[in-house]
Amino acid sequence: MTHRLRLLFRIPLLLLLMFLGSAGARAAVEQTPSPQPRNRLAIVIGNSSYQSTRLEHLPNATNDAIRLSESLKRLNFEVLTGTDLSTDGFAKLLQDADARLPGASAVLIFYAGHGVQLNGENYLLSVDTPDPESLEKLTGSAIKLNDVIARFARRDRQTFIFLDACRNNPLGSGPGASNGLAQVEVGENTFVAFATQPGNVTADGGGENSPFTTALLKNVEIPGLSISDMMIRVRNETEALTVGRQVPWDQSNLREQFYFTEQQVLDPGQLSASLSRILADPTAKKRLQVELASNDLQTAVVIVGQTLRSVEIPAPSSSLAAPVGTQVANMSPTEGVEDARQSVVSGLETLIIGASAGVADKDRTADLARNVQTELRRLGCYRMQVDGDWGAGSIRALTDYYKNTKQVAATTEPSVGLLGDLFLRSGRICKQPVIVKAKPAKVASDAAPSRNTSGGMTPKRSQAAPRRPAAPPPDISGGIGIGGVF
Repeated sequence: MTHRLRLLFRIPLLLLLMFLGSAGARAAVEQTPSPQPRNRLAIVIGNSSYQSTRLEHLPNATNDAIRLSESLKRLNFEVLTGTDLSTDGFAKLLQDADARLPGASAVLIFYAGHGVQLNGENYLLSVDTPDPESLEKLTGSAIKLNDVIARFARRDRQTFIFLDACRNNPLGSGPGASNGLAQVEVGENTFVAFATQPGNVTADGGGENSPFTTALLKNVEIPGLSISDMMIRVRNETEALTVGRQVPWDQSNLREQFYFTEQQVLDPGQLSASLSRILADPTAKKRLQVELASNDLQTAVVIVGQTLRSVEIPAPSSSLAAPVGTQVANMSPTEGVEDARQSVVSGLETLIIGASAGVADKDRTADLARNVQTELRRLGCYRMQVDGDWGAGSIRALTDYYKNTKQVAATTEPSVGLLGDLFLRSGRICKQPVIVKAKPAKVASDAAPSRNTSGGMTPKRSQAAPRRPAAPPPDISGGIGIGGVF
């Protein structure tokens, strides 16, 4: 009897221990922190007020840094901004950035100010740089660009460096110094952009910002632009602003494409109202049709809509909010979307179907398919050539879009209603990265770029044929070895 009683007491005790053990396990699981989203870090520097009389004052450099910092904050970057940095200030800002690196999926560094190239090394100059009487004195407290690249470049994160620093050499034509650009040691998964081409110097600009930064500010917040497409626009606009005297160039070893606006959400009501206002103005409508020759519909509307901000145009009868360009949305993703979609579909009927009146049904269908393909590509769902041929690849892209937006596909054919739905979407809907093969960057030219190997259109090089260096201007990934100021 006593033995049975002991057994009866043991059973509740075991059950209690099991319960406490499982509760402890649950508590341990619940207390485990969930993975935090990876952040994008930006280090933005503008040096204007140099103490040495031999180093020109650069009023726009500080303005450039402040304006770009504001844009990057809107694009969900954690931004560290430094203006008129001394040597110690430079070091402290980079140390502050080091502490934030473990959680960063991408790092952007922007520098506006004086920079020199001496004996094959590029240097960024702090505002307390002494009078440049010799190479040693000039570089003693300067920051080596290659050291900055090595410090931040990593295979597992993307690093972007923008340099608006191509100035005249304060040492003139002394030993080891001449105008031009030196070889840049690009780290893995790194993109470097210079404000002008090799052997040239930049202008600080007569307005509030330099020509390069003006073009960068105009394009960095355009939704859906990859960094490659953005730099093409920056290059062309900088060249236009300087009447051909300044042509930005870049060098890339990126392992996948990057989108500044990937996490940006645009207000559907604002997009719809922008389209309505554009279509109500004949001049703006013509500009939109011109932009559509080289851009997707949403990007074209945003670009043209920006030009209407200061122009008085009668507001459409719709009760939707007035357009404000690329302002981040404040309302929920579904609020007002149906009203916006109805207005957009009506506008697209006028813009696309109306514009193709009198043409063959086959051509009209191809135009519509081309626009749908372009919007799907902006959203990251379509990775083939935009050709208006609605085939298996287009259907797969549309199916991927429906899957990621949790919609039931009523049809897999292009339609104006579908185009309106795509137009009102922003960000990267299909999250698979667009992989691009790393290849040597080339100095900007007017020649159209060749298709990459994924498209199967690049001619294959004979295995036996020797590699020849690129014709001038030189291939900067191989090093151009020109000394001077950047």
